[in-house]
Amino acid sequence: MAFGQDKTNANNPDMLTHISRKGIYQIKYNKKHWQKEEGETKWDADFHDTYNLLAAYFIEYDYYLAEKDLKATIKEQFKDLGKMKDLKLYDKKINGMKVHYFELNLEYQGFWYAYQGFIYNGKGGSMEVHFGVQQEGLKQYQEYIDEFCNGITIIE
Repeated sequence: MAFGQDKTNANNPDMLTHISRKGIYQIKYNKKHWQKEEGETKWDADFHDTYNLLAAYFIEYDYYLAEKDLKATIKEQFKDLGKMKDLKLYDKKINGMKVHYFELNLEYQGFWYAYQGFIYNGKGGSMEVHFGVQQEGLKQYQEYIDEFCNGITIIE
C-alpha cells in the first residue's frame, strides 16, 4: 500500500502538510490541534485531536463514487458500526471544490457519535474525508473540523 507523506512548513513550524499518496491533494493541519496516526489502517491517513476525542480519516479511491449512489454508499460504510439516524447529504464548497457533504448520528455501544465529512469526485477518482466525535463534543470540536477542511486543497 502506498502512503502519503508529511512535510513541515518552514514559515510556520506548527503547520504540517500531508501530501496524498497520489500527489493530488494536500492537507495543511496545525500540529497543536491534530496528530497523524502512524502505521497501517484501511484509510490513507488517520488523524486525531490532542485528546484523542475527535478523529479524521482521509482516503483516495481509484474510481469515482456515483452521485446517485452516495447515500447508499455512506449507509453501507457505517452499517456495521451501529444504529445510524439523521443522515443528511448536501452540496458544499470547500476551497473551490464542490463536495457532497454529509452529517449523521450513530449509536455505538450505548453512546451517540456525530459523524460528518464529504466526498469529492476529482482527478484520479474520488476523495473522502470523515470526522467522528462523541455527540456531546461536536459543538466544542466543530472549529477543528472546519480548520481541517479549510486545509484540504488540490495540488496544482
